[in-house]
Amino acid sequence: MAESSWPSPSNGRVVDDVQYEKLGITLGASGGVYGDFTSPQLVFGDSTGLQVKIGADRYALVRGHTWWSGSSIFTKSIASNSSGSTRIDLVVLRLSRTTWDVTVAIVQGTPGAGAPSSTKDLGTTGVWELVLAQVTVASGASSITAGNVSYVATHIGPSGQLRVPSQTALAYVPLPHSGMQAIMDPSADVYTRNAANNAWLLTSQTGPSSFTPTFTAAGTAPVLGTGGVAESEYSIVNGKFCVYRGTVRYGTSGVTIGTGVYSVSLPFTAGSSLSAVYSSIGSFVARDASGPGVWAGSCSIPAAATTMSFVAGTGGQITNNTPFAWAVSDSLSWDITYLIA
Repeated sequence: MAESSWPSPSNGRVVDDVQYEKLGITLGASGGVYGDFTSPQLVFGDSTGLQVKIGADRYALVRGHTWWSGSSIFTKSIASNSSGSTRIDLVVLRLSRTTWDVTVAIVQGTPGAGAPSSTKDLGTTGVWELVLAQVTVASGASSITAGNVSYVATHIGPSGQLRVPSQTALAYVPLPHSGMQAIMDPSADVYTRNAANNAWLLTSQTGPSSFTPTFTAAGTAPVLGTGGVAESEYSIVNGKFCVYRGTVRYGTSGVTIGTGVYSVSLPFTAGSSLSAVYSSIGSFVARDASGPGVWAGSCSIPAAATTMSFVAGTGGQITNNTPFAWAVSDSLSWDITYLIA
């Protein structure tokens, strides 16, 4: 078949449905909802029955085709579930290459099997689906509540950028490819698709994220008790390095000091591009609240580790009685940068 282009004077500048789709996808994103996430949320439940509701006057793009939800809210029925196991359905915008219409459809899941997959036929036949929401359907449920609907639709911002409402929604970004970026709303954190590990990496943050560390010991687990503190925050740099700082502090009652070497959990599993036993080293300060003692030392993270340990200036690891006998109100603070796996 000879080469061609469209629109063209040779055929009266007529564009058929297949050509229109191919033209549309070259001009921007493959699919997404226009506008913000809450005016109103496009798909929602309100306990009025086994159904979800579709918000009025909303627009979306599906493979170059514009969809409008209409001037009033409408409903889509959800099939009953008497299986004894929870079922997860998907609400999608489906482009049919038979009718060339885009409509809301329900992709029914299998009870106990998690969320089903959407269909994205890339040829000139079949269907292409943009996922809008996950719907959790409990066995015996008689209605769909607001909490049963997890909105995961990709949105298209005014400058053409992709926006997502949650980390879960990253799994539904249409046709992800290496280097593609998606902005988390409302935090404005930027995630970039990494083809090497087929994952989304947090590559830019507008501010640090909070993380509750787990304070552990090699023997008996410590209990921070009433008034105890376990808090930290982290920032991601260039998608691969985690800047991590935090504090754990025993409370004033109900405390269990624990036994053995102390450690704290990491927000992300550590990686390593070095052959050294400890791939990352930072600093810590331990404070004995019952005396004037403040001890400084090094915190270290082995390759592929999920926890971090501490070494005092004397050379011994921090334990329940090193560098002092830990007791109520004593605290441990750290600051370290490490490579993420």
